[in-house]
Amino acid sequence: MFFHTVVDGASGAPDVVLVTVFAYVFDKLPASCCPAKYRDVCCPFVKPCRSSAAAPTPRVMTSSPTQRSGGKPFCMKPQNSSACEAGFFLNKLSRKLEPCPKGFYCPQDQVCIVPCPMGAYCVRDKLVNATKQSPQLCRESGKCCSPSQSIPIFDPRTPSKYICPGAKRPVPCPQGNFCPNVTVQKTCPGGYFCRNGSVEPQNCPILSICKKGSSAPVSAPGGILLIFGILLVMLLLLYCFHHEEKLTELFERYVTKKHFVRMEEWTSRSSLDKYREEAEPKTQTITIRFENLSLSLKKTQVAILQGVSGQLLPGEVTAVMGPSGSGKTTFLNTLSGKAYYGKRAGSLFINDNFVQDLGVFRNITGFVPQEDIMHRTLTVKEVLIYQANLRLPSSISKEERKRKVNEVLDLLDLAHVKNTKIGDEESRGISGGQRKRVNIGMELVTDPTLLFLDEPTSGLDSTSSLMVVDALKVVAEKKKLTIVCVIHQPRYEIFSKFHKVLFLAPGGRTVFLGSVQEAENYFEMHGFQKPDKVNPADFYMDVIGGLCKDVDQSSSTLPERWEQYAGENNTSADHADGSREDPVARENDGIEQVSFRSTLGLFKKSQNKDQDREMPNLFIQYLTFLRREIRLQFRLSRSLLLDQFLVLLAGGTLGALRKEAPLGEFFTLVTLSSLAIGLTAMLSALRCFGSTRTTFWREAAAGVNRISYFVAVNVAQIPVILITPVVYLSLLYPLIAPRAKFISHYIATLGVQFACTGVGYCISAIFSPKNSQMASVTFALISSLVAGSSPTLCKMAQSTLGPVFYSLSYCRWYLEALFEKEAVRYPAVMEHYVHQLSTRNGYTLDNYNTCVAVLFAMGFAYRVLALLFLLFTNRGKQQ
Repeated sequence: MFFHTVVDGASGAPDVVLVTVFAYVFDKLPASCCPAKYRDVCCPFVKPCRSSAAAPTPRVMTSSPTQRSGGKPFCMKPQNSSACEAGFFLNKLSRKLEPCPKGFYCPQDQVCIVPCPMGAYCVRDKLVNATKQSPQLCRESGKCCSPSQSIPIFDPRTPSKYICPGAKRPVPCPQGNFCPNVTVQKTCPGGYFCRNGSVEPQNCPILSICKKGSSAPVSAPGGILLIFGILLVMLLLLYCFHHEEKLTELFERYVTKKHFVRMEEWTSRSSLDKYREEAEPKTQTITIRFENLSLSLKKTQVAILQGVSGQLLPGEVTAVMGPSGSGKTTFLNTLSGKAYYGKRAGSLFINDNFVQDLGVFRNITGFVPQEDIMHRTLTVKEVLIYQANLRLPSSISKEERKRKVNEVLDLLDLAHVKNTKIGDEESRGISGGQRKRVNIGMELVTDPTLLFLDEPTSGLDSTSSLMVVDALKVVAEKKKLTIVCVIHQPRYEIFSKFHKVLFLAPGGRTVFLGSVQEAENYFEMHGFQKPDKVNPADFYMDVIGGLCKDVDQSSSTLPERWEQYAGENNTSADHADGSREDPVARENDGIEQVSFRSTLGLFKKSQNKDQDREMPNLFIQYLTFLRREIRLQFRLSRSLLLDQFLVLLAGGTLGALRKEAPLGEFFTLVTLSSLAIGLTAMLSALRCFGSTRTTFWREAAAGVNRISYFVAVNVAQIPVILITPVVYLSLLYPLIAPRAKFISHYIATLGVQFACTGVGYCISAIFSPKNSQMASVTFALISSLVAGSSPTLCKMAQSTLGPVFYSLSYCRWYLEALFEKEAVRYPAVMEHYVHQLSTRNGYTLDNYNTCVAVLFAMGFAYRVLALLFLLFTNRGKQQ
């Protein structure tokens, strides 16, 4: 009986550890069975090919050898001999050293043979004459062993005779060939491809090229066709969106003729004059009264608004004027409840009911910011339609919403540009004045009861400014709105159209509050005589700014004079304008002031169904946001196509540089791949919330549901998330020709895309647009460094924070998932090689599903964090 023994060359003691390792690795190979004719010389741990015969257990392999010669196994010769080189075994019957037979291999210092596993090519070398290309020792002896080019062994039994060894280890079948058994090698035929260790040729995939002797399919043509297919679909969709109005018109004309005619008739009859004639006043109005309204900054405690008192009535437009630093915008923000940066003092009354702020009335309040905050890729009509769908009551029908949109278009003279995009610095659109009117129309289309405007005429020419103010006056008078606006340098015709004017001095103190006609008398009474041919508004601004001196040369300041005048004439918060409407007259006009309790009830959970200011529910707002986000996606066609081109370029470049990467280089390949797909995904996702954050703040302040907006943005991005991995792998996969299936690569890459877009959402919600790109690059770089390639997971696990870092790295899970799918498809002959790589890096080979699940779980977790960041950061700007 022979024993499997490994001898330490230094001491001659058997090394039982290595024996156990070989038994563990190769005993699992299904093709490693010993035929009956070689049973006596096979290693004990090799199972026989007969199913009834039982293989010895590993315990036998670790026992000590019993047959020795001079303290050495039988095959050992004097130490200056090379008789125990790998590739030889000790024949039990002849007691002679013989080359390893075909289909077997003989490791170093062993006395038995091991069957080669399937996928190996194990043959005995032939003795040939040495050539110039042979190794040095072969050239010296004149003989060499082919095809391994190993050095022949001197046969002591026959003088001057050399012999070649058999297989020293199981060598995989060379690429471009397949080995149906371990002793036969055939060239891979055309239309098939054969990787290392192939037992049979594999069919060439569709749209791929496989020439004779191919080791991997050339799938670049298929990838190119796939790219063209994706581009064709995208271009078709882009064409439909760019010609949406024309397609809609054709649809209405030939499919819904009745609807089309009705809309045409309504449009032809609409005009600004018709609006003035048919506008109906609101049945519910709001009167605002404020007493000693003040505001001091939270950080510096500096008072920027001091003791402003007055009253704002429905049906009136009140202009707030003053030099720079007088607190005009601060007054507007304080009154509307948007001054989150300061501490407010004073009292605020709505229809004689004390309130803390106007936050509970935001469903019926419109606020026009100074900046033109809107989606610039939408058309004028689309901007107004989406605002109407988001903020008008659910009880209003679709036709009524369209009618209101057309009313606003006519009122603001925007009907002729309704199908023109807003435009920005890169793409031309409507003019600046028209954009300002769209900014106002976004609030008018929601049919508010209160309307605040921050410098609605800034940046406009005098004609456009007059048009805007005239429209505001008509809306206030006809629909009984309460309108307050900050005005900067109005011309005389504009100034005379305001019902009231509030002048503020530097420091936020009141100089005058009353009608335009009263202002002239008031300033003349205090010694300020307006010169002829001077705009009254400019003259009053000069007076407040200290450029004009009064005749009396009084030592009191203008705010002090107003306080004295208001006290003497009983012009307090109740009668700041010198008059007050009779409630009986209001009843006769059919106008009812909104009570505080009834209005507050609109915003409680137990809402009154009879109220008409209930905003659309969460689901309706979600659908509106979703339609808008999908439209925005296609309007950003250049950015979308550029993103896909960059993804394609990254995959193609990486695949060209790492063509047919072996498993040993797979770690570097996948690490670079995760870095590329992660960066492109994060940078693309930054636009979702980063570039539209101001629009989100404006809509959140108006009371729209922020969760509906967030979910809609995520859902609208799903097609891009699904398509991007296909584009990325379309060139990368055929170039690197991995063993794993395309679907395995796609699912793992999709997980990375999903996780990294979530990271991009978080970064865009936290950082400003100018800092978010650097944060994305830093995050992707750190994730790739702790992915487990270098240093390995085992090394990082030795530190306290190491497991935390690599567990949070999306690269680590991506790398382990693809390594597993790649490793398990290697042939049995390369199992030892795969085992070494997986052990070195600390990866298991049955963890693919877990890795992919972790990537998707990361994506969901980052999205939850992004939602929390949206809800709880920049809270003041969402008020």
